[in-house]
Amino acid sequence: MNTLGNKYAFAALKSKRAELTGELKALDKQAKAIKKELAHLDATIRLFDPSFDPRTVKPAKAARIHLFKQGELGRLILDALRRADGEPLSTAAIADAVADAIGQPEARAIIARRVRANLAYMERRQGIVDKSGTREGARWSLSSGSM
Repeated sequence: MNTLGNKYAFAALKSKRAELTGELKALDKQAKAIKKELAHLDATIRLFDPSFDPRTVKPAKAARIHLFKQGELGRLILDALRRADGEPLSTAAIADAVADAIGQPEARAIIARRVRANLAYMERRQGIVDKSGTREGARWSLSSGSM
């Protein structure tokens, strides 16, 4: 049952798992640093008010990262699909092309989520892209009417 195709698929899955585990470790490290910073901040606040309960302070929303101007992401996605010369591209390949185009290779994870959502919108509402396959196997191409 261990055919050559399974060997490569298994290697790709292991590689993806290693990547996600690395991201998770980095986020855990960042969370620990923030918790430590919060503890110091709470202790400093208690110097001013010993009865202060930090649970009474509601968390603020995280600031939104503005990577794209209005309509820019859609144009970059379509540009990546046009450069593919009719070959369907994976969401990851499109996200890589977009990240390279804006000079933000370190933001690939954030960009990939936005690309996936934008592609779904373009398919569902605008009909300018076609999807074949599902999940990680999905491939995107320009629809015949938008070429």
